[in-house]
Amino acid sequence: MQAIITEQQQTALIKKQAINRLTRSQLATNLNLSRPTIKDVLDKPTPFVVSGKTFTAVNNYLLEDL
Repeated sequence: MQAIITEQQQTALIKKQAINRLTRSQLATNLNLSRPTIKDVLDKPTPFVVSGKTFTAVNNYLLEDL
């Protein structure tokens, strides 16, 4: 399964990372993803396709605060 990361999701992830003062390595550990995957999610121009695992990890992390 593949899914699309939108600009809103990417922006929300960057904001949450900044608010929690996490490095990319710490964010990768929290999401149980590799550092290169986190680099792609944070740096690639949106929208872009990611694996289902990455999409689920990002969305679940963003939904923790709701």
